[in-house]
Amino acid sequence: MGVLSGRRLLTGYCALMAALALVLLVRPALASVVWAAIGLASAGAIVTGVVRARPPRSGPWWALAAALIAMMAGDFVYGLSPDDPPALAEVFYLAMFPLVALALVGLTRSGRFLDDRSRLLDLLALGTAALLAGWVFIASPHLAGGMGPADWSTQAAFTLGDVIVLVVTVRLVTAAPRNPSAILLAVGAVGMLLGDVIYGAGQADDDPIRPGGPADFAYVLLYAAWGAAALIPSMTRLTAPPDGPIRTAREPAGGLGLALLLACVAFAPLVLLVQALTGGVHDGPMIAVTSGVTLVLLVVRLSDAVHKHASALRRERALRETGTVLVSAADAGQVAAAVKAAVATLLPGETPHAIVVDFSLTDLLPMGELSAPRIEPVADIPPLWGAKLSEWDHVLVCPLDAGVLYVAGRRRDLVTAIDAVSVVAGQAALALARIGLTDAASRRDSDDYLRAVTEHGGDVVLVLDDDQRIRYTSPSVAEVLGIWPTPFATLREIVAPEDREQVARTVERARDGDRDGTQDQWSLLRPDGRRVLLEVVFRDLRDDRLVRGMVVTLRDVTEDRRAEHDVLRRAFTDTPAAQNRDSASRKFR
Repeated sequence: MGVLSGRRLLTGYCALMAALALVLLVRPALASVVWAAIGLASAGAIVTGVVRARPPRSGPWWALAAALIAMMAGDFVYGLSPDDPPALAEVFYLAMFPLVALALVGLTRSGRFLDDRSRLLDLLALGTAALLAGWVFIASPHLAGGMGPADWSTQAAFTLGDVIVLVVTVRLVTAAPRNPSAILLAVGAVGMLLGDVIYGAGQADDDPIRPGGPADFAYVLLYAAWGAAALIPSMTRLTAPPDGPIRTAREPAGGLGLALLLACVAFAPLVLLVQALTGGVHDGPMIAVTSGVTLVLLVVRLSDAVHKHASALRRERALRETGTVLVSAADAGQVAAAVKAAVATLLPGETPHAIVVDFSLTDLLPMGELSAPRIEPVADIPPLWGAKLSEWDHVLVCPLDAGVLYVAGRRRDLVTAIDAVSVVAGQAALALARIGLTDAASRRDSDDYLRAVTEHGGDVVLVLDDDQRIRYTSPSVAEVLGIWPTPFATLREIVAPEDREQVARTVERARDGDRDGTQDQWSLLRPDGRRVLLEVVFRDLRDDRLVRGMVVTLRDVTEDRRAEHDVLRRAFTDTPAAQNRDSASRKFR
């Protein structure tokens, strides 16, 4: 229903604009009223599109609507007196360009398509130089006869603004070739350029443009295209972040290169020199404006290059220092602290962010989710951290050796730092792997030492992991318990079912007790049906880097208890008192 109503709205808008254009052609006397209706309809279409679609950043569209209102005001004033247009109309027309520039900057600044502006700057410089060449060698000889200095300067300003708007919209189309809204914005820019060129040619020929002529229909195309661009659902994608995760940062666009940009900057002084040497400067205002524009573009381009170089130096220093710290890290806590300090340095200065190093949820995530660093919406990460990072829109997810690094912040800051943070995550993964291998080797050496010490002993020594699975068993377990534990067996599984309750009770006491040890006695049933009495000692060494487990010592005291029992029995049966009791018992019996 929403799609159907949207199509009807777009169809109705196009029909309205066509009807108003027809009225403009049939009744030129109503030009002022018709232009007011066209401008209000176009601006209203943008407002309607913003209210209906609710784009993530609506500021550029509001600026575009304001630009159309300013142009509509100029057309309305111009239509009141087309033979002698007042200066107020020119003021409204010139006021439109800053608003259009504001809208285009918003559309190309942080949308999903243009993360790097170097190519856009190169295209603007080339377009400005091409405009200067066309103006000097084609338009200027044709327009010079019928225009005064004021009209000349105004027409030059309009043409320069039209070219800049057209270049920016074309760049937007090349970045989003399948976005209908971007294409309609470029179509509107073409209409504005054609209208201004036709209007300027008419002034140069001393033939003022009458209402209902070709220039008017070019301007109607501008209004209709920009209004329709906001009624299409694709308008939200121009300012929206990407739908899927960003795996790696985009490579900076090479653009046309600084050499071509410098050639564009040098073109205006060269034209000025040629005109000065060949009989006078005829296009001084146009040369000055285009030279200033290209110079500003060059400064911005070089400023971006200097900023990227400084950021690269800062990242290199941070990565070098982080590598030094991670080499000496001895546990996961030190690795996490080093990673947090490094990420805070790698992000742009004073950037609000949040950093989480998680070692608990790795087993719950699919392997594909841990394959490569990526930027994704916070809603797509596990709910535990998604709730804690809910104040942010996007999060950078980097896999570690045994965990995940989450960096929450603004998307454009995360895109800038994704490569460097990925390097830090790789270094941290290597450090964690080194620590894990070192601990595993140490535990293996410890197990070998235990095996060598207990191989010929009578006591049973077991080492339990955190999940109570038996990691090491001394050889005497077969003699004492009459079994040999299967791989990955637990202590509960190697005893008879009727003995598991006492085992579980002792294990629970040991896990909750102190490191000095927990003692108990067990009476266990062997597979051959004989019971053994064991003295049990638990020592919790899970925090010991060389053990990482709970050490259980089992001592068989069955024979000792039987010998003690025999001593007590003899003490009660071999004494004179015992013999008297036995004689009296037989006598009375």
